[in-house]
Amino acid sequence: MNEINQRPGKGLAIVIVLAVLVVAGLAVGSYYLFGFKKNNASNNTSTSTTLWPKSNNPWSMFHGNYNHTGYADVSGPATNQLKWKYLVGGKVGIGANSVVVSKEGTVFVAGNNKIIALNADGSLKWAKDYISTQGPSLSEDGTTLYFDSDTSLIAASSLDGSKKWEFKTGNNVVFGPTIGPDGTIYQGSWDKYFYAINPDGTLKWKYLTKGTISYPASIDKNGNIYLGGGDAHFGPDGNIYAFDKDGKSLWTYDTKMLRVGSPAIGYDDLLYFPASPVLFVLNTEGKLVWKKGPDVTAIPGGAPNGAAPVAPCDPPPAPCSSATNAPDNNSATGREDIAGIITPAITPDGIIYIGTSQGKIFAIDSKTQETKWTYQTGKNPEQKGVDYGLPSFVMADKDGTSYFGSVDYKFYAMTKDGKVKWTYETGGKIMEAAPAIGADGTIYFTSEDGYLYAIGS
Repeated sequence: MNEINQRPGKGLAIVIVLAVLVVAGLAVGSYYLFGFKKNNASNNTSTSTTLWPKSNNPWSMFHGNYNHTGYADVSGPATNQLKWKYLVGGKVGIGANSVVVSKEGTVFVAGNNKIIALNADGSLKWAKDYISTQGPSLSEDGTTLYFDSDTSLIAASSLDGSKKWEFKTGNNVVFGPTIGPDGTIYQGSWDKYFYAINPDGTLKWKYLTKGTISYPASIDKNGNIYLGGGDAHFGPDGNIYAFDKDGKSLWTYDTKMLRVGSPAIGYDDLLYFPASPVLFVLNTEGKLVWKKGPDVTAIPGGAPNGAAPVAPCDPPPAPCSSATNAPDNNSATGREDIAGIITPAITPDGIIYIGTSQGKIFAIDSKTQETKWTYQTGKNPEQKGVDYGLPSFVMADKDGTSYFGSVDYKFYAMTKDGKVKWTYETGGKIMEAAPAIGADGTIYFTSEDGYLYAIGS
């Protein structure tokens, strides 16, 4: 009797154990199947839909956040309706200024020797005078603004713009800093050094590169930092550098070009970066995965072969007009360039949006490396002899719509299949500036007519 009564208990225990194993197996399978686990193989070319960790602020620095994908998980405006515009003054677009948006909807912009905070309705919150301001970035807690001012990095209160501290470098700093996940501020300088600065303004470490540094560094999920070298007008360096958070050099990759733009770190953990006229894709170990563009090499002291050298500014750091920009497309050779120096935007499904100095925008599938579409922006109405020029940095929203400005005075919204959704015409060129997308999908960008524009529904 006891034996008969024990048998159902044993059977039930076996069933329970099997059920636990099945559930565990399904959980593990789901963990990998649905993208919760990233494939970190060194030559991984697949595209994950796992999004980066969200910042407290919808657009906290150059090209969005420290991975610089230029992507916002919101839908942008359906039409070109102007919400407001604010006269910053001066030619704000020349300074390659970023626009920053806080979680409260405050909009920060640099220009006309000022740093400016605007309310969500476009009214002035405050403005402070600083020399040669560029590229604000916002701390994760929203209390501190970091921006470039001549040869210094400035930390200021986001409440009123008052200075907290100043870190001086040996030459000009441009485009603005990158803020790491631990609060470290990363800034390159034309003095050839790359600086890591503690939140209190003290030096954490610095690294001497082979050339000048203009473009902001990018940071991956492990805290490693990637930096493109060189500047079009103040010294070449075709290397991309990799560091750990303590400043140890991990590797250096030589593109053989004159300068390297800021990498965009894709959702597949690959580095996508422009080194005019080529788009390079590396893994985080510094190995080339693929590249797209003409097979050219740089001429020492000049430009990629087949193109005229880039004229320097005179004297630095005076702004250079688009007339000094060597064209990326060479009609004599018939080559088609893929990249200027504009950091690409990358969507979670792996579409890359990138522009050239001839005002041409490309949409490229990162999985197949095929060009999905191209769009030629209009001519520069101010310039004779130079028809086209460098566009603004490209952004993308959750619908695959891309957004960018052009030297033809227009700001564009392009559908994911390459059709013009809308344009908005300003009174000046929109080039080499970094626009922003707010939490409600409002688009913010500067034009060389001196205005900051807000476009939204």
